[in-house]
Amino acid sequence: MTAPELTEFDSLTPEEQARLRAAYALEMARHANTCSLDEKIARFNAWLEPQGITFSMDTLRPRHQAPMAR
Repeated sequence: MTAPELTEFDSLTPEEQARLRAAYALEMARHANTCSLDEKIARFNAWLEPQGITFSMDTLRPRHQAPMAR
């Protein structure tokens, strides 16, 4: 069985993004905080995946900024 394709978070409308961020904030208020950006992204992705959505570091980068070298 093939896993369903995930929708990129940044392809959602601003309203959909805001709704998901608000719902996620409520969920995370019940969990321990972290300062690690990698951990925050991993947690957000784990929460978004059952909803068919994925989030990447590229979403955080301003659109006019060149991608970081890896």
